[in-house]
Amino acid sequence: MNNKAIVDDWRIKPRLPLLWFIDFLLKQRAIADAIFEDVKRRETLRNILLSIYANKKSVDETLVEIIREPANDEGELDAFVLIVTGPQGPNPVQLMPSISIPVLVL
Repeated sequence: MNNKAIVDDWRIKPRLPLLWFIDFLLKQRAIADAIFEDVKRRETLRNILLSIYANKKSVDETLVEIIREPANDEGELDAFVLIVTGPQGPNPVQLMPSISIPVLVL
């Protein structure tokens, strides 16, 4: 979920100081809370989804609510911070050779 898994990528390497700064900011509870409150607003979330989805028609109120709903659960702020600042997990590109079954990527 975060870019640290692909730090060898030339597009990410120059941005590492910015990523570390974002991690630092998000570890400050008040700052993380303010950012998360903005991110989970319907309008902000819709704009984020519109920037991600190729088919803009897919970004409707139902999709926004499906993604927004868990943001109101207990522990949601901690989960958000951990997703962005936590361990990067395995590098997806390095994992690909170990896939032994057919995979359809859409």
